Amino acid sequence: MRKWMGMALTMCLLLTGCGGEKTERLPVEEPSAKEMEPQTKAPAASAADDWRTAYKQFLTDLCRKEAAVRNIDRPDYDPNVYPGEIGNQSDEYVLYDVDKDGTPELFVRYGKCEAAYRTKVYTYREGTVAELGEFISGHGSLYTWPGENGVAYNWSHMGGHVVEKISLVDGALVQENVFEEKWTDPDMDYTDMADIVPGSLYLRGARTTLELIFLEEAGSDADTPLTLPIDDYGRERTRRKLDPARNEAAREAITAVLKDSAELCGVSADGFGGESGTMTLKQYLAPGGVDRYAEVPQKVDKLAWLDVNGDGQTECVLSLLDADNWPDQMVILSEQKGMVYAYCLSYQGGYSLDREGVFWHEKYGRDSVSFNGEQCYTYTVVHEKGASEVIWEAP
Repeated sequence: MRKWMGMALTMCLLLTGCGGEKTERLPVEEPSAKEMEPQTKAPAASAADDWRTAYKQFLTDLCRKEAAVRNIDRPDYDPNVYPGEIGNQSDEYVLYDVDKDGTPELFVRYGKCEAAYRTKVYTYREGTVAELGEFISGHGSLYTWPGENGVAYNWSHMGGHVVEKISLVDGALVQENVFEEKWTDPDMDYTDMADIVPGSLYLRGARTTLELIFLEEAGSDADTPLTLPIDDYGRERTRRKLDPARNEAAREAITAVLKDSAELCGVSADGFGGESGTMTLKQYLAPGGVDRYAEVPQKVDKLAWLDVNGDGQTECVLSLLDADNWPDQMVILSEQKGMVYAYCLSYQGGYSLDREGVFWHEKYGRDSVSFNGEQCYTYTVVHEKGASEVIWEAP
């Protein structure tokens, strides 16, 4: 939590396991009761997938425009206006099919601190990305609304709790207050979303850019969008059996990294750190390695071998501790085309991991990870605790 508070302050100042085959659905509006996994090669594009191309181009253009704004060497740079320009940049996005017509809407959140967030809603219509409107979204989260025209906006702050249903009616956004409560007891919990909208699932946002943009990087040219969630959305895939040849090659490459004789490429899995680039494991665990804000070295507490994303190839998950033996990060080592990527989950050091690749915590829920090269994100899953915990080994 120490690092989280520091990073949150900086941003505000700036304003799955082995086994047999099974078919699973990707994180969309109507999740099944079993875990949803998004790792597979996408099938050939069709006319029905035109929205994917359009949304990816939209995000590409958005990231480039925002990178241009961050460039303080531009002719129209004004230090008095710059803070406001930065504060209006995008933060993350969510895909969700509000009216259940088969094409998801694109929710893009803007602003760099909780009190200033607002979300613009876009849809794919007649070959273009059209803006539908926006709503204030600070101190709130989006949840699915199964089986109906709507998405749930769950707002809570300082004892107040409101749930709105946002629907699409005749192509326009309609907001309706469906639940409200207030309390003064600090030990009291808000009413759970599952009791307000049965079957509702938290929609975790994915950041708009691959790079993490901080105050000292305001001039960064990080303009590449994180588009893997768009490729994953709504796809079904078959969880593959382990491929002996690929699996052995992956283990050898990862073992070389563990022995510090080969390099890894550090990638953030959750947007909170871990983008370290290419280095050895020793460098990765040193201060400022896995996390630029880490002032003390990290150490591998334990490791586990499993197929995290069900692609038929084993990954190695490292559980890290800091110098005070505090659970810090989980890191997934995955070999792809000769490179070993280290996908860092910065705030799941205290989570458990089962053999289906689900990171879970009794209080904070269940998460899975989708990754492909330098693209990686986490998403919430509906997951019954059926799979046993992984077998951890000493490093």
